[in-house]
Amino acid sequence: MATREKLTRRELEQELKTPDPFFEAIADAREYLEENRNQVLAVGGAVLAAAVLIFGAAGYYSATRNAAATDFANAVANLEFDSPTAAESSLSSLTARSNTGAYGALGALYKANLAAESERYDEAVAGYDGYLASASTPYLKQVALMGKGYALERAGKEPDAAVAYDAAAAIVGPYTKPALSDRARLAEKAGDKPKAVETLRKLLELEGSGAGSAAIEQRLQALQGTPAS
Repeated sequence: MATREKLTRRELEQELKTPDPFFEAIADAREYLEENRNQVLAVGGAVLAAAVLIFGAAGYYSATRNAAATDFANAVANLEFDSPTAAESSLSSLTARSNTGAYGALGALYKANLAAESERYDEAVAGYDGYLASASTPYLKQVALMGKGYALERAGKEPDAAVAYDAAAAIVGPYTKPALSDRARLAEKAGDKPKAVETLRKLLELEGSGAGSAAIEQRLQALQGTPAS
């Protein structure tokens, strides 16, 4: 039976990069830090390097958001150097501020993901819900819904997780197929064969002749009691 492919912190960071000047600035900072890791560590300037790059590339942002930008830069730098506790501290400071714009919204999504990784599932779900209330794009909404589904499932709230996966599957994006797979898996686990078969057929239609089609067909055959070909 297929298992959910959890969105790791680095995968989430990758998915959050969108073709927008602000996010391109974040990507530039991350790329610089990755390419100059040793030099930056040597002078202890990881946070400063990220902040300078972000402010330089996104200088059109209001000065009133500089504190939010600093918090976000701190979090990005700490995540790059595998310091999730320090990153979460910066994100908590960020999300407590007002007038944070895109920094605050993205920070809330990062923070929810970190809570899920730390097995604080109720906190993660609340964070995802907060972000979903004002998600800026369907693409990022799908990312948040997948995270919410994962947190709910791990918290033992599988019916609610199924609702989140259904919502994610209804969005056309990079996680449509994983959402369908997860939804079918929960239906199988609950003994709801009709829903599992219906969902797997949708998944197979999307997969076409792709690499995952054979595994989907095997799942369908097992549910329908037909021998594998």
